[in-house]
This record gives sequence, C-alpha cells and structure tokens, in this order.
Amino acid sequence: MAMTRICLVFSFALFCGLAQATTLPLARDLPAAEREAQRLFALPSAPNLRDLGGYRTADGRTVKWGLLYRAGTLDALEEADQRELQRLQLRRLVDLRSRQEIDDAPDRLPPELAALRVEMPVRAGTIDVRELSRRINGGDVGDLRLDDLLVDANRSFVREHRQVFSDWLHGLLDEQGTPVLYHCTAGKDRTGFASAILLLALGVPEGTVMQDYLASNPYLEDRNRRIGERVRQASAGRTDPAILQPLLEVRPRYLQAALQAMREDYGTVEGFLRDGLGIDDDLRARLRERFLEPLASR
Repeated sequence: MAMTRICLVFSFALFCGLAQATTLPLARDLPAAEREAQRLFALPSAPNLRDLGGYRTADGRTVKWGLLYRAGTLDALEEADQRELQRLQLRRLVDLRSRQEIDDAPDRLPPELAALRVEMPVRAGTIDVRELSRRINGGDVGDLRLDDLLVDANRSFVREHRQVFSDWLHGLLDEQGTPVLYHCTAGKDRTGFASAILLLALGVPEGTVMQDYLASNPYLEDRNRRIGERVRQASAGRTDPAILQPLLEVRPRYLQAALQAMREDYGTVEGFLRDGLGIDDDLRARLRERFLEPLASR
C-alpha cells in the first residue's frame, strides 16, 4: 500500500476538498460589534486562518483588526481562496516551517503573494516527522507518547529558537511589514507560540492568550476528522485515529510548558520577553503603538 501523507503538526500536507468560493467579509471592515463573529477567515482550503484583532489588554485597549493574521499551511490553497487571500492586502507572509516541510509542501500562492514570503524556519524539538509518519502508517504506535512530544516542542521554542521568534517580533516594527500573515503547518503550535508571545508583549492577559491558543481546536475539527479516517485507511486499521489526538490538537499543558520554561529560565514571562527576545520597554511601547487601538478611540 502506498504511503499516505498525513498532516500532523510540523510537516504533513493538508488535504482539502474543492469548495464553492464566496466573498468573505473582512472583520476590519465590519462594525465593532460584528467583528468577533468574523475572526475566522473561513477559506475552505485554509481552515485555521484568522485575524488576531479584538483581544483586550490589561489596560483596556484592544488589538487592531486587519493587521495580524495567523494561519496553517497554504500548500493546498485553491485559486478562489488565493483571490480571497489577496483581499487582506498583505505586505509580508512569514513561513515558520522547516526547509524539509517547505520542500515537501510549498505554499501555493499567486506571484504577488509569493514575492512577500519570508522564511523563518523552526524545527521543534526532536520530532522526526517522516519516521513518525512511517510508524503511524505501519501501526507501530504502542510506545508513542505524543502529548509529551508537544510539551517538549513548546519548551524548545523558548530554549532553542529564541532568535527566530525575536526576529519575528522585531520584524513587525518594519513599516512595510504589516499587514502580515504568519503560518506553520497546522497553524497551532509554532504559530500558536508566535501569537502568544506577541499578545503577551502587547499586554493581553495570559487567560486571553490561552483562549486564542485553544481556538485552533474547533477550527481544525473537520480537518482532523478527515486525517483520522485517512490514517485508518493507510494503516489498514492498525492505527486507531484516537491515538493521534495529542498531535492534531492543542492542549493547555502545551503552552503552559512554554510559559513554565520562560519562568524557570528568566524568572518571569516579562523577563523572557526582555532578556530572551530583546523586547525592551521601548520596543514594547512601539509594538503597542502600532497594534493597539488608542484608548481615546474606543
């Protein structure tokens, strides 16, 4: 039986069926009361693409809509969805995937969007995705502790990939750098961590940051169900799709592992932002000026 590629966390191509395209409302263009309902930019071939706007900070400001978009893989982007993506008026598109992942599943973009791509590769922890795929398809999963893999991966974001995430945050201050879309494979782990540190730098409380982090689960539910069925078929029933759930979803303990690593190594989350990522008071003030609505405008 031919090896079936599955989209797990870091380097599997996303399968999406064809769907009839419609013009989607942009949250930034709607009245304030209607924006939250349109946070998800529901492209059929990019199921976890959403606006990071609208979250409230501890001092009562809100993140601006229409500047920050997080997403999963774009390798299956249909032509109609490519046209929808162009409506976001992006100035930068950041790819957090490894070179192996990019080679295996390159973004499918029109030339004007492809020209905006910036690669900032993050390889999380010790996961060998090709070996993992082989074992899953072969039913050799008895000793896998998949939830621990994601805990370790989130710690590695703090301890092994600080420079990438520092560059990511500093790049947001480039005048030509926004609106920006940033993505990995599922749009939940590396992208989830990138979103978390940005929201924390903007002063969004940890509880709200966790809420955004966990929102990937309902948005990816249909995709994950399809993946599970394909795994069942590829393994001739030897692999129960339920065993993959720790990889296909996000769980509070994953992000909590990253936050704990920040506190262990830097004393506080603020210490990690300042000393680990180089986001001093001046840079934080500039990030907040750019991405937060002024109090007077609310």
